[in-house]
Amino acid sequence: MKLNKIFFLILIIICTESCNKELDLFPKDQVSDGSFWSTPRDFELAANAFYGGLPGFAYPRDTESEITFGQGPNELSNGSYLPPDESGRWNNTYSALRGINFLFLKSEDYQNPEEIQRWIGEAHFFRAFNYFGLLQQYGGVPIVKEVLDTNSEVLTAPRNSREEVADFIMDDLQKAIEKLPSQSNIPDNELGKISKEAALAFLSRVALFEGSWAKFHGGNNATEYLTIAVQAAKTVIDGGQFSLFNAFGIGESYRKLFNEAGEDCSEVILSRKYVLDINGTHNATRWLEQNIMNPTRSLIDDYLCTDGLPIEDSQLFEGYSTMASEFENRDPRLMQTVLKPGVEYVGAGAALTVYEKPRLEGALTRTGYTNYKFLGETEESWAGRAEYDNIVFRYGEVLLNYAEAKFELEESISDADLDLSINKLRDRVGMIHLTNSHVDNNGLDMRTEIRRERKIELACEGFRFNDLMRWKTAELEMPMAIKGIKFVGTEYESVFPEITPGIQFQVDNEGFIVAEPASSRTFDASKHYLRPLPKKQINLNPNLEQNPNW
Repeated sequence: MKLNKIFFLILIIICTESCNKELDLFPKDQVSDGSFWSTPRDFELAANAFYGGLPGFAYPRDTESEITFGQGPNELSNGSYLPPDESGRWNNTYSALRGINFLFLKSEDYQNPEEIQRWIGEAHFFRAFNYFGLLQQYGGVPIVKEVLDTNSEVLTAPRNSREEVADFIMDDLQKAIEKLPSQSNIPDNELGKISKEAALAFLSRVALFEGSWAKFHGGNNATEYLTIAVQAAKTVIDGGQFSLFNAFGIGESYRKLFNEAGEDCSEVILSRKYVLDINGTHNATRWLEQNIMNPTRSLIDDYLCTDGLPIEDSQLFEGYSTMASEFENRDPRLMQTVLKPGVEYVGAGAALTVYEKPRLEGALTRTGYTNYKFLGETEESWAGRAEYDNIVFRYGEVLLNYAEAKFELEESISDADLDLSINKLRDRVGMIHLTNSHVDNNGLDMRTEIRRERKIELACEGFRFNDLMRWKTAELEMPMAIKGIKFVGTEYESVFPEITPGIQFQVDNEGFIVAEPASSRTFDASKHYLRPLPKKQINLNPNLEQNPNW
C-alpha cells in the first residue's frame, strides 16, 4: 500500500520526470519559469508542492484545551500568552499563499485551461486550507489573491472582515468541488490526492465552524453557513464512497483506525502520508509512550456508561476504588483511547505487554492517565520510525458535522438523522443509541449530548480548542483546574507507597491529582476568543487593527 502514496510526496519541480513516475519531491517556494508551465504535468507538479502544508503528526495535541495535559502548562490553555513579536502561523501561511497564487497567475496564460482544471481545483483547496487556519486564530485577516511585489497596495491594506474571509474560503472550496475528481475516479496509484469529497468534507468543517461561531458570538449568516454544512456533509454521506472502519470489531476498530491497520481504509478521506526514505517517518508512538500528552479528568468523566447515561446519573458507574474500576461499564472508546491498568497492549519492540500502572515518576504522566489512541503496533513505530499516516479528514468527522449542523440549524434533530450520523459511530463500538426519547426520559440535553459525542469521538485529534472557541464555552471550561486520577483513598496509594501527595504532586480535597490548579488558569472572554496579531505585522502595516483588548 505504500506505493499508493506516490503522488502525495514532496516534489522538486526542476527535476526531470522519471518514466515510471517515481516519487516527486517538493519544489522550492517559487518555481523558475523557463519552459515550465507549458504542460498539464507542470501544473500537477506545482500543485503537489502544496501537500507539504497538510498537518503531520505533531504532539502534544489538545493540550491547548482542557482534555489533555503535556509535560507542563500550556500558555494557550491557561491564558498566560501575550502578543508575539512574530508568528510562524502568519508568516508561513502567507508564504504558502504566494506559491498558490503564483499557480493561479500562470494558469491565466495557459492555452488549454480544461487540461489543468484538476490542479487549479487543488490550488483552491489549499488556499482555503491556509485561510481557514488564519480565520480560526485571528478572525478577519487581509485577503491576498495575487502575487505581491514590494509596491503592492495590499501590503498596507486593512484586514478583511471575518465574514469576507469565511465567504472567500467557502467560495474557494466550491470551486475546488467543481474541478476535482470524485474519489472513485482517482486511481490506486494516486491515493492521497485530494478528491471532490475531501473538499466537501472540508466545506462541512468550515461552514459548521463559522455557522456556530456566528450563532453563539452574535455574528452574521449563521443560518446560511449551517445550511451549507448540512448540505456538504449530506452529499458525502449520500455519495456512499466512504464508511466507518470496522475491520476489527467493536473492541478494536476505533483504536486501530489511527495506527498502521487503518491506513487507506474506507473511513480516511484525506491523510498526510509517511513513507520511509521518501518523505520521512514520525515518532508519535515514542512521544506518547514518554507521556508527551495525557488525558485529563475532563475527558475521562465525559465517557458515558454503557446504559447511555453520564457517570453521575448511572448506576453502572463503579467509582474509583481500584485503578481499573472507573473503566468498567463505560463507552468502549474510553479503553481504546486511554490505557486501562491490567490490559495487554503492543508495547516496546512490538511485544505484547501488560500495562500494569501509570508512570508517576520518571517519564511521568502528569494526570495518571496514559494515551492509547495513536500508539503504533510495529517494531519500527516503537523504534521511532513510524510510517502510519496522520488523518486530516475522515468520515467519522463528517457524520458529527452533519448531526451538529442539523441540530443547530433547526434546534432539534430527528431520530432518523441521529441514526444517519451519531448512531453509526456508536454502532461501531457497540454503544446504546442516542435518541430523543432517551434524552427526554433521562433529563438530558440534546445539544450537550451531541457535543459530548464530538468530544469523545475526536478526542486527542486536535479539535477541542476550536470547538470551545466557536461554541463560546471556553470561558466556562478553560478556567477550571486540570485534574487526573483519584489517588487518595484508592488502590493507587498501595501500588505507589513511595509517593506522598502534596510532595510529588498536588491533590484536591477529594483526592484527585491536580496537574494545574484553577488559580493558575484564566480565560478573559473579552479577548481570548481570538489570538493577538503579531506585533511586527502591525508595525509594518499600520492599517492592520489589533484584535480587541490585546
